[in-house]
Formats: sequence, structure tokens, C-alpha cells
Amino acid sequence: MKDPEIMLGNELVVEAKYRTMCRLIEETGFRTNVDLPCGYTPKALRMTENGLHFVGLDLPIVAQEVSPILLPLAAHPDMIQINGIDATNLESMTDALKTVEGPICISTEGMMMYFAESEASAVVSNVSDLLKIHGGCWITPDPEFILQFFLTFRSVLGEKAIRKLTATKKNATGQSDVGNLTNSFIMSPADPQGSCKTAMAFLHKFGLKAERLNLADNMPELSSYKKLTSDQITAFKSAMRNCNYWKITLDENGKHKEEVQKSLPFGMNCSLHDSIFAVSLRGRMDTITAPELLRAWNTEKEKNEITAIRIDCSKLQYISSAGLRVLLMMYKSLENKSGFQMINISDTVREILEVTGFEQFLL
Repeated sequence: MKDPEIMLGNELVVEAKYRTMCRLIEETGFRTNVDLPCGYTPKALRMTENGLHFVGLDLPIVAQEVSPILLPLAAHPDMIQINGIDATNLESMTDALKTVEGPICISTEGMMMYFAESEASAVVSNVSDLLKIHGGCWITPDPEFILQFFLTFRSVLGEKAIRKLTATKKNATGQSDVGNLTNSFIMSPADPQGSCKTAMAFLHKFGLKAERLNLADNMPELSSYKKLTSDQITAFKSAMRNCNYWKITLDENGKHKEEVQKSLPFGMNCSLHDSIFAVSLRGRMDTITAPELLRAWNTEKEKNEITAIRIDCSKLQYISSAGLRVLLMMYKSLENKSGFQMINISDTVREILEVTGFEQFLL
């Protein structure tokens, strides 16, 4: 970012989110913060300094990078645990929390809006299961985060807000292959009341309920205020009264969580005949398992010429964006794109391909 006003708007959004989330996590009284995704923030340092255990969950590559940087900085490294997981993969999450005792506070910042409907459903289902195992709550700004972003810019930049937001969106275009997706968990600023009901109903399907915590009532003073005029501070605080963070818990009086098909363990069988790479997939292909197919594919193409690819999906139950990226890499490697074929696709996998737009390449 080069525009100082765009930088200021983003700084306000990020600091308000970080400081408010830290306060809300600490006020729950639960002694373990499960941060999903943990990213590269200093939250682990703050949580452990205040006596909480911190379990950071993120993609394996992030976990591998952040651990050697974070732990030497911590006053209490024994209270920090960083694990590589896939948020749509319940087994990876339960395994990461197997040593955790007592209720947990799951925190999620800036993740849910990047998921297609199927992925959002998997994540919410997994959170519901984790809360059944451990107890506690889930706190997130994600349902109303787009609204917070818009109102922040409008409150401090006035008439220039739309132009600056458009420039921000333009700068971000192309930085994520899933950045334009929406799902039932994310409220729309165009219809806040209707989309709020949709999000609440979405949670209810998985045995969860939400309490909306007003952002202005829970937001600490921000260091970013020193860059604002008194009128801008007043306008910003007033605007944040229209935003809420969500505290989500199990709904003991609601219906039971929708039954989710039990996943088969991931597996694949690969062969090469007449320059045709054939593979049958089983179970879930996500961030944890997709690298197995990528390694097998890279090994085979380094040794042999491959002119066509046949993928049997009859036992493939689920595919995340990580799995889709591997398939797209394989597809793009073929000189004759018509040589790529996926067969025996289930309705669930076909819907994921269609919603994400990958069907135009892969089907």
C-alpha cells in the first residue's frame, strides 16, 4: 500500500480487531486460546503473558515458519503450541488439541470469508464438534467484518471512502484464488438484517447459537487515534456501534448438528500406461493430504512423458481449495487440455467445483 489514507483505514481496522479480540478472549475466563488461524500476529505473546495457554492452528507451511520465530520471543514458550492443520479436516484439529484440558476459547479472525459454502460448512461443523469435546466458545469478527471495513473507511475518509475502498479492492485482486467467495456465514452490508438471519440459521444447522457483542462497547482505546482528528475519532467510534463480534456457543436447546458423512482415510492409487497418468482418489483431499498427490505427480512426470490424465473420483468425498490447486496444476501441465478427465464425480464434489468456478477447467 502506498496511499497513506488507505493505510490509515486498514490500520484502524486491524488494530481495532486485534485489541478487541484479545480483550474478549481474556474476558471469557477460559484458560486456553485456540487461535484459528494463528498467522503471524503476536497474540501468543500477549495471551501467555496474561496466563493463558495458546494453541495456534494454521496451514502446515505457516506453522513451520512461525514456530522458530515466535517461541524464542516468548517469556513462557512452554505455554505455546503451534500446529499445522486444515480447518476443514476435523481429524487434524482434534489431534492438535488432544493434550488440551478444560474449556477453550476458539478465535477466528479473517478466515471465514475466504471459504466457499462447502468449506464454511465443514469448518463450522468442526468447531461444533470441538466445543462438544472441550466446552467453551468461539469468538469471531468475521460475519460482520466487511461491514466494519466499510464503516471504518466511511467514518474517517468521508466522501473519499468509496474511491479508496475501490482502490484497495483493485490492489488485492489476484492475490488470492478464493478471495471473492461468499458463504452463508458472512453478512452482506447491502442487507445486514436479512444476511444476519441467514448466518444465525446457518449456525443453528450445526447446533450452535451466537451472541452479538457490540464492537464500540468492547473496543479499547487505539494507538491509531494519534493519527486522527477529534472529529474523526468521534465519527469512528460512532460507526463502530453498528458492528458486532460474535460469541458462538453450543445451543443446548437447539436441534442436533446435521449428520456429516464419516470421512474415509485419504488414499490414492496411481499408475502410468501409454503415457496416461491414472489415479483413483479416496476420502478427503485437503491441505493435509493434497501434497501426497502432488508428490506422486511430480515424481512421475520427471521420469516419463505424460500426455493425458484420468482421475477416478468415485470414492473422493471432499476436496478443498488446496486439492483443487493441485488438480489445476496437473491440468495446466498438459499440452492438450482435453486429455484431462475426471470421472465418477459425486454430487458433493461436483458442487464444490461449480461453486468455486473450477468446473470450467476441470470438467
